[in-house]
Amino acid sequence: MLKPDLLVTILAMVFFSRTQMKKAALVASLFCFMITAVSSAAVTVQMMKAKGVQLQVAFQYLLANFSGPVASQWASVSFEQTKGEIYTLNPGLNEIRIFNFHGMELLRFGDQNDVVPAADLSGSEGGEIYLLARNFTTHGIQVLNFRGVAIGNIFPTNLPEEFGYFSPDRLDYLHGNIYLLDSSSMKIVSMDAKGKVRTSIDLSEKLQNFDRSDGKPEDKGLVTDISGFSVGPDGSIYFTVATLFKAFRLNLDGTLDAFGLSGSGPGKFGVVSGIVAAENGAIYVADKLRSVILVFDHMFRFQGEFGYRGAAPQDLIAPNDLAIDSKQNKIYVSQAANKGVGVYKVNLIVP
Repeated sequence: MLKPDLLVTILAMVFFSRTQMKKAALVASLFCFMITAVSSAAVTVQMMKAKGVQLQVAFQYLLANFSGPVASQWASVSFEQTKGEIYTLNPGLNEIRIFNFHGMELLRFGDQNDVVPAADLSGSEGGEIYLLARNFTTHGIQVLNFRGVAIGNIFPTNLPEEFGYFSPDRLDYLHGNIYLLDSSSMKIVSMDAKGKVRTSIDLSEKLQNFDRSDGKPEDKGLVTDISGFSVGPDGSIYFTVATLFKAFRLNLDGTLDAFGLSGSGPGKFGVVSGIVAAENGAIYVADKLRSVILVFDHMFRFQGEFGYRGAAPQDLIAPNDLAIDSKQNKIYVSQAANKGVGVYKVNLIVP
């Protein structure tokens, strides 16, 4: 049974998490909070201790609403640190959902005519939601308020001439800057909230210096589309290239670092996808083929991994996009097979 003080806390979180929410949504969230509080025992999915490094990972829950876990297929996931909210985009349905810091749904939208078909999304500390339109030339980045109402569009205003056919399919946001990636042409642009381009980077030449990790000569005809993409806490850019079996960090000084080896054992890359970096320097990489999340330190030294291919709530099925809550040490993992987004708490101690 819930203790009175816990119930009061839950009620406070529900009624002050967002203003003017519908009564039904509030009741649903409250009910889900009660369920979460009663069955809050986390499932430990991994414990490792080697060379002084301690990694402990516990499964928390799947993002849910009143009906239970919310199904999604390789959703795009974004975490907004200020409000502690999670944003997801289910691209097949063009459905955007907002969850509170307990992983319970607050709002869902996307079937309205004024919300453009989107490829990616991110939330800002000001409450805006940025949607990267699939038709970037026409719609650019659509800006929504916290209710999902369209309030404007952003287009880059001063792209370099060689970026004339720039067609981004990935987006991230950090401290007033919007980062866009064209994964097929390997071009990256950062701009402010008004569309003024601040940096433009062509990764093609930089990537030419990196051969395949299996020792075979680089295949010049190899498709090197970028898979995972995110911006680290200091503004460094992280991305993965599955065909090269590598993850990369583009540093603030323009240098490019790479790490990763192909293989099926611990610490090796099968088909890498999502990547995020924490404030403590830890780097998390999703592997679709091996159905694991690999953990590295800021020097790219392997610290451990977690995950097991299976249908149980704590298991993973072809993990893809990642988001991170560095303050609470939580990792949000989108998956295939309509399993939705799993939430894991990670405790990593590096000497």
